[in-house]
Amino acid sequence: MSVNAKIRSIDDVKNYFATLDTPHYFISSTNFNLMNLEQWVKHWTNINFIDCYDKSNDSVMLPSKVGTPVFDSIESVNDFLLGHKDVVSQIEKDKSNWQALETQDPQAKALFLFFDRTLEETCRSLDLQVCLPPNHLVKKIDNKITTTEIGNQAGVASVPNALEKVSSYEMLRAIADEHQLGERLVVQSAYGDSGKTTYFISNESEYEKVAEEIESEEQVKIMKQIRCAGTAIEACATRAGTFVGPLMTELVGLSALTPYQGGWCGNELYQEAFSDSIRHQAQQMTENLGNTLYERGYKGYFEVDYLIDLDTGDLYLGELNPRITGISAMTNMSDFCYKTVPLFLFHLLEYSDIAFDINPSEYNQLALKEGAISTSGQVIFKYTHSGLKIITAAPESGVYKLVGDELTLMAKHHDRRQALAEDEVFIMRIMGSAEYAYKGADLAIVFTHFRLQSAEKELTGSAAKLIDALQARFTYRELTEEEEILVERYNSSSSLKGASYADSDIEDAS
Repeated sequence: MSVNAKIRSIDDVKNYFATLDTPHYFISSTNFNLMNLEQWVKHWTNINFIDCYDKSNDSVMLPSKVGTPVFDSIESVNDFLLGHKDVVSQIEKDKSNWQALETQDPQAKALFLFFDRTLEETCRSLDLQVCLPPNHLVKKIDNKITTTEIGNQAGVASVPNALEKVSSYEMLRAIADEHQLGERLVVQSAYGDSGKTTYFISNESEYEKVAEEIESEEQVKIMKQIRCAGTAIEACATRAGTFVGPLMTELVGLSALTPYQGGWCGNELYQEAFSDSIRHQAQQMTENLGNTLYERGYKGYFEVDYLIDLDTGDLYLGELNPRITGISAMTNMSDFCYKTVPLFLFHLLEYSDIAFDINPSEYNQLALKEGAISTSGQVIFKYTHSGLKIITAAPESGVYKLVGDELTLMAKHHDRRQALAEDEVFIMRIMGSAEYAYKGADLAIVFTHFRLQSAEKELTGSAAKLIDALQARFTYRELTEEEEILVERYNSSSSLKGASYADSDIEDAS
C-alpha cells in the first residue's frame, strides 16, 4: 500500500501491517503487554530483558546481560535495553535494510510500557519515532487527581469524592463529613500501581498504618467506599474517533494471588459478566473520555476502570491509565480481535503517516455484540510472602493441562492462542530459577478459558485448583549469608528490582 493510499476498511488495516516494511520495536522487560503483535505486524521485534520463553520466540531479542547495572525502575530497564550495543547494532542493521525500500513511513517506531524524557532523547539519537504521546503529557494525565478532572469534563462521574491535602486523621474525617462520604473511605495517592497506594480506612487505627504515605502527598483522592464490582476496558483515541474494546471483569485483592488489599490480580471476559445496559454505558463513557483526551492532545491507546455500585447500579469512573496496560494482552488476543483486528493496530495507525477513514461505530458495535462471545481470563500470579527467597524451580512457558492436582506441560510454546481448549491453560513464566522472589514480584501470568471468580468475589473451584498446582511448580530456598549481604547492599541504594529484574512489568489496570 503506497503512502498516498487511504485505509478504509478492516481488511485494509490487516493488509497494511502485514506488508509494512517499517520496523516496530516494543522495548520492555517482557513482551507480555503486546503479546502476539508480531502475528499482525510484519517487522515487529520485542526487545526484552527477561527470557520468558527460553529463547524459543523468534520475535524476542535478548541483549547480553554482561555489565548489567542495578535497576531502580522499569524506565531504567528500558534505558539499558535501548542503549545496549547489541540493540543499537540491530537497529542500525534494520535501518540499512528497510530504508533501501520504498517504505510508507520515514522512521522506525519505538513503543514502551513506561518511558521518560531520557528515553525520548535516546530515540531521537537513534532516529526512532516514539509512537506514544509525549512523556510530559502522559505523566500529567496519569495523575489520579487529573483523571478525576478529565472525567468530570467528559461527563463521566467518579465515586463521590474529595480532592484534598490531608495532614491528620481528624482532617480526613472532617473532609469526609463535609462531602458526605460516610465512615468507610478509600484514599488514593496521585500515582501508584497494583493497589500499593490505595488505602481502605474506616477508623483511626487503619489510618495510622498508612499516615506517612497519605500525609506526604500534596493532594489525595478521598472516596466513599461502595460495595462494587470492578471492570476494565481499553480504547484508542484517534483522529477518526475513539475505538473501544470489550469490557472485562477484574480480580482484585485475592490473597492467593497478591499481597495487596486493593491489588489487581487478573481479569475475565465472558458474556454473562455484565448486562447489555452496563456494556453500552461503559462504551459510551469510554468514547467520551477518548474524545476529551484527544482534545487535550493525547493520541492513542488508554485503559479505563469503572466501578459498578452493586447497591444502586450506577457506573463510576475508577481510574484512567494513559498507556498500554495489564489487560492489553487480553484485549488484543481476544477472539473478537482475532475476528476483526487487534485494537492496538488503531494506535499504530494513529502514529503512522498513512491516511485512514474508518468510522469507529462499526467496530465498537461489534465489540458490544461479540466482544465477550467466548470465555477467557488471565491470572497475575505474584509472590505473596514478605521474606526474600531464591527460586529453585519454575515452570516453562507453554500450553498446560491440569491432570489431577498437577499441571502437565503439553507443548512448550510462546503463543497464548495455542491453548484454546477449555481444559488448557497458557502459562507465561516471568521469574525463573536462581532469581530473587520478593513481596509483590510477578512470578507468572496464566491465561484460561474458564471462569476464575465467583459471584462472591472468590476464586472458583477450578481457579483455586489451578493456583495450587501453579504454586507447586515454584520451589524456593532461603538466602545464604553472602546473598543477604548482597541484597542489603543493593537495597541501600536501589530497589530490589535490581536483584530480580522482574518487578511488575504489568501496569496496574485496577
